[in-house]
Amino acid sequence: MTGGELFDRIVEKEYYSEHEAAETIKPIVDAIRYCHSMDIIHRDLKPENLLYATLEEKSMLKITDFGLARFIQGELATTAVGTPGYVAPEILSGQAYGKEVDYWSIGVILYIMLCGFPPFYEENNTKLFDLIKKGEYDFPSPYWDDISEMAKDLIKSLLVVNPKDRINADMIMEHPWITGKDTPRTHMPQVTEAIKVLNSNRRLKRAAYMVIAANRFKNILKFK
Repeated sequence: MTGGELFDRIVEKEYYSEHEAAETIKPIVDAIRYCHSMDIIHRDLKPENLLYATLEEKSMLKITDFGLARFIQGELATTAVGTPGYVAPEILSGQAYGKEVDYWSIGVILYIMLCGFPPFYEENNTKLFDLIKKGEYDFPSPYWDDISEMAKDLIKSLLVVNPKDRINADMIMEHPWITGKDTPRTHMPQVTEAIKVLNSNRRLKRAAYMVIAANRFKNILKFK
């Protein structure tokens, strides 16, 4: 996978719009739909795990790192796994969970793709998890002022606390923001700049953060 991470490619784009974001998320949703059809849940979808096969402009975007994936055949998962910031509320609440957790993570990724920062953020993981469990996020001005209502509607349909009310892959692919001819094609340079800053900060923190997050996750959720 020599093409680099998703966000690295976004910041390199000379032109990036909502339409570009919609086209970019499609193969991820399609890949997860295939995994789910095989009764596999990924459980750790995040930008770092979305890689391009080559450096070519039309290179395929792929999902990687199935280290936390598992089969669910006629049963639900119970082990608390995932990455803080992208993990679904039902996992944090200690509930048995299914395929819906992957759609929550897609919602978080899509949110960042349209503004350059995450919907849930706190330095303290206890506070972060509390926000996620309550589904407390918004579309702050001015960052979301020019983003379409269609895009916001899709995100709202994914970042739903109750997994039973969360839309699935088929519904995502049929959403008007994904399929619509009216999906905005206006260039969003402010988003690519914000993602560039996010990428820089993420790389500085990555090594230390992975250790700290794993320990806090274990203490709070009592990892098995």
